Amino acid sequence: MSVERGTDRVAADAARDREAVELQHVAARVEQTLRPVPPPPAFRARLRDGLEMAAHHQQAHRQLSGGPSEPKTSHPLRGSWGWLIGAAALGSAAGVIAVVVRSRTQTPRSAAQPQAQPQNHVA
Repeated sequence: MSVERGTDRVAADAARDREAVELQHVAARVEQTLRPVPPPPAFRARLRDGLEMAAHHQQAHRQLSGGPSEPKTSHPLRGSWGWLIGAAALGSAAGVIAVVVRSRTQTPRSAAQPQAQPQNHVA
């Protein structure tokens, strides 16, 4: 009985090893295929402008509300601006990634839909 269990464990270990090797091959192909894409300058400029505007809004809100220049640690909404800005940045990054992936997976329109060639009729 213990011999059967031993061979079952060896077979299971061998299967896991083969699967691990296959996954390492997939990871290597993914690493070779996917390269980091720097964000376009226009995106960086919009992001910088948006973050600066958010900072100005936050500062104006604090001045108008008569609150302290620095938020108190016991304030219940203390981290909400950080979450908001982080969520906006994450959403923007996800949008950029989606555009890049879509542009890489779509075929060019001119190749996918050949235009009708004008026919020269000589009368």
